[in-house]
Amino acid sequence: MKARLIGLLAGILSLGLIGSASAADMAVKARPMPLPDPVFSWTGFYIGVHGGGAWFDKNWDAPLTATNINGGCPGCPRNIASQSASSWLAGGQIGYNFQSGMWVYGVEFDGSWTDLKATSPNALSPANLFVRSKTDAMGTLAARLGVAVNQTLFYVKGGGAIVGDRFSVGLTATGVDAQATSATRGGWMVGVGVEYAFAPSWSVKAEYNHLDFGTARETVQPLTPAVAPFDYDIRQRIDLVKVGLNYRFGGPIVAKY
Repeated sequence: MKARLIGLLAGILSLGLIGSASAADMAVKARPMPLPDPVFSWTGFYIGVHGGGAWFDKNWDAPLTATNINGGCPGCPRNIASQSASSWLAGGQIGYNFQSGMWVYGVEFDGSWTDLKATSPNALSPANLFVRSKTDAMGTLAARLGVAVNQTLFYVKGGGAIVGDRFSVGLTATGVDAQATSATRGGWMVGVGVEYAFAPSWSVKAEYNHLDFGTARETVQPLTPAVAPFDYDIRQRIDLVKVGLNYRFGGPIVAKY
């Protein structure tokens, strides 16, 4: 009986030693390496909407042209009117970004609708005539260069611009246009902005743009038989402040090693 108890105790002791050795072996095994932290990338196509405010400045001059001389105005004042106006702005944008290190390169097209309009006395006959300007649409195609700080992008942009205008001259007594023309004008633009990605595919932005369309000759055509065409040299500049929301398609998440 005594020998049997001694054998049983020896077996239990052997099992304990084997378990301790196994536990020691497990303790020295290497732990799995942690996964690398993801880093946000701005690379990818995106589409979005924007809204904000717009301001324009326009100067009307009467050039010495055959049309104006024939219209009976050889001694007309050269500066006809200076106009300023502000209004709302709404539209959308589409573009593509490519990120290399901290630098982000991109191209963006945007289109906007607005209701910019102004009416001023016409210096040719301020008591009898007015000039009227209206801008209702514009667009830009620009290259973008930015610096990314994780999910924040600071950028500048520059490129071409286009605008849809209507210019008219009317009778002060009736408020009715007597001459008018519509024009699509091209120019250049520059801008600066900041964009923040609050989710993997979504970002918000704030941006300022300056659009310059230089000076172009516009010939207002008669709307009634009693008047004749007349030439005006009209200089135009537009400033925009926009806030927007973008959705980015399929941009990669780059692992940091």
